[in-house]
Amino acid sequence: MTSSVSGRTKMEYSVLQEGFKGTHGQGPMNTNTTRNRSLSNFALLEFILSIPFWVQVGLAHAHVLPDLQMFNAAWSLTPMMAAVILIYRGNGKSGVKTLFKRIFDYKRIKSKVWYLPVFLLYPFIVFVQYGMALLSGLSVPLPYFQLWLPLVFFAEFFGVFGEELGWTGYALDTMQEQEGWSALKSAVIVGIMWASFHGPVWVLSGQSFYWAAWQGIYLVASRVLMVWIYNNAGKSLFAMGLLHPGFGVYWYLWPVSANLGIPSFYDPRNLALTTIVLVAIVAFLWGPKTVVKYRYASPLALPISKAGKQPTRTGPI
Repeated sequence: MTSSVSGRTKMEYSVLQEGFKGTHGQGPMNTNTTRNRSLSNFALLEFILSIPFWVQVGLAHAHVLPDLQMFNAAWSLTPMMAAVILIYRGNGKSGVKTLFKRIFDYKRIKSKVWYLPVFLLYPFIVFVQYGMALLSGLSVPLPYFQLWLPLVFFAEFFGVFGEELGWTGYALDTMQEQEGWSALKSAVIVGIMWASFHGPVWVLSGQSFYWAAWQGIYLVASRVLMVWIYNNAGKSLFAMGLLHPGFGVYWYLWPVSANLGIPSFYDPRNLALTTIVLVAIVAFLWGPKTVVKYRYASPLALPISKAGKQPTRTGPI
């Protein structure tokens, strides 16, 4: 009897490649949404749309204008606004509709194991920071769960799409699918855009340039981890909607400042260094090109050889 391996079809092997390894290659393509997109136009439009909000934050900090929280909340919608404007110009209403449908594209997440990093990544980073604060001798309170936190998380799930429809649904997908850039390169560039988006607010809110620089590095490294999860979760924006709120919500387990919503022991340098270590682990285990090719995947989860009939084997099956 011939080996069952040699008789498998390409379709069966694509299924075998699911699991902890994630989707093969760069995941499912977002058909008819990444063709003829302009990253420079997106960056320019996002910058222009953000200027009024940056000015308002600066004037509010100088006590010239009141600090309007609803106005600040609207600022987080500008990446989505830029994406919608450009997609409407290129693809009309159907393109915009396709983009918004992806908010609930949970069916893309074929391997459910990726819900674990979706929900556990930021609690892990937050509690590492908390542990480092304790070890350094800082006097910090115990975390305290409040009943309204799930409501905040639920609201943030919808709120973060104001950013993620732009950063991920437009910019990242364009970099990976239209431009053909590696996942690591794409993640770093989107991370720089994300940090630049927030940077003026940090400085105008009274944070030092030292603080802002480390916070920017933290955001860039965090974006690499977000892209790692996104690519392995079938390029699901729904997964990003569940992941992104953790960036801020878990800090509310402690008393936080009014302007930035962070506790007294928040240290962007330690957060950045912790996240960089995680990025190095991800790059080593999953590779920088697509961050989906798990180095120690089962031999069964190998791609079809060029001959198209039998997979190339490097060990016993």
